[in-house]
Amino acid sequence: MAGEPESLDTDEPLERRRRRHWFDRVIMLSDGVFAISMTLLALEMYAPSKWTTALDIWRTLAPQLDAYALSFLVIAVFWLAHRRFFSMILDADPPITVLNLIFLGLVGLLPAATHLVHGGGPTQAAMEVYSSLVIAIGVALAALWGYAALIVDKVAPEIGKRTRIFSFLLILLTPPFFLFLVSGVHNPPPGLITLLLIGLFLVGWPMRMWVIRRLEGAHSTTTGASSPVTESARVSRP
Repeated sequence: MAGEPESLDTDEPLERRRRRHWFDRVIMLSDGVFAISMTLLALEMYAPSKWTTALDIWRTLAPQLDAYALSFLVIAVFWLAHRRFFSMILDADPPITVLNLIFLGLVGLLPAATHLVHGGGPTQAAMEVYSSLVIAIGVALAALWGYAALIVDKVAPEIGKRTRIFSFLLILLTPPFFLFLVSGVHNPPPGLITLLLIGLFLVGWPMRMWVIRRLEGAHSTTTGASSPVTESARVSRP
């Protein structure tokens, strides 16, 4: 029965239990990869080998903390998008599972890419690798959602087609759009790119919610029924 721990639920049919088990394991693995990736970001920071004052430590840690904050925010934004998509996906079939594994594999590379950025090598080349990885993560998540929402229709029926397309384009185009905005910033001071990402998120998230409410409102008018997704969006925006 719904909401009961899996090991205690013995009344549901085998096929239903199997599908729920697969879906739950996909969510558990995904959250684990996000959590470990965030943790590894901190483990990649190192104090200077020689120092005499706190200023010496700060000079070494400042660029590392900047890279840490940026990658933490990148992972957090992708986690929010992943959480939002899987709250609407109804079933984790094999292609969804494989696409999710590809997405998680790319997310797991972010700590290494972050270390590459502040590891002392050519900064421009390192940022190109980092940017390519962020775009690839967005493409992987867009492919997952596009398959589930636009190809096999494994999302809640309350989600209108225009909302599905908008969400697909948003997650696909946002990473390259942000990287395009910061591409002209040469030798930025510590924290600038992170602040730009925070600003984009604070501006973009309410705009996304506004567009989705409009789209779902139009969908509800067309179908003649209120959308519970729209109602929940009004109550809980994260």
